[in-house]
Amino acid sequence: MEELSRTKEELSRTKEELNATRQRLSDVQDRLTVAEQVTAATQQRALQESDISKQLELKVAELEKRASLAERRVKEVADQLQTESKDSSAFVKLQKQLGHTMELLSRTEEELNETRQRLSDVQERLIVAEQVTAATQQRVLQESDNSEQLELTPEHQPTGESRFS
Repeated sequence: MEELSRTKEELSRTKEELNATRQRLSDVQDRLTVAEQVTAATQQRALQESDISKQLELKVAELEKRASLAERRVKEVADQLQTESKDSSAFVKLQKQLGHTMELLSRTEEELNETRQRLSDVQERLIVAEQVTAATQQRVLQESDNSEQLELTPEHQPTGESRFS
């Protein structure tokens, strides 16, 4: 009778510990799900930042080309001014063109600098997003390993003896 009572108590403790282990497993699985969702969202954001970065790089290239063309035009107009300075109306016209071209060059260079700054900002955000993704993936792996390592302690292992025989 005493052995039956001990067995019932041990069975009761084992059930409680099993329920606690199941709860811990459920908690780990919930954290794992949240971490996976964060990882997916971070990866999506990184892709978007990468696309923005590519677009800004194209814009920088375009602005550099425009700046180069404007600089060439300024040189052409300046050269023309020197050769045609004898005709005062042509000289005034060329001076106006030069001023306009210089203004365009200035605006283009300003826009180029702003775009470069935006590109730098986007690249920085992309690096941060990649770091967050890596950290989240590491945490997911650790939590996955932890959930796989949930084992019964030695006192809860079956002894191989059956007390119900």
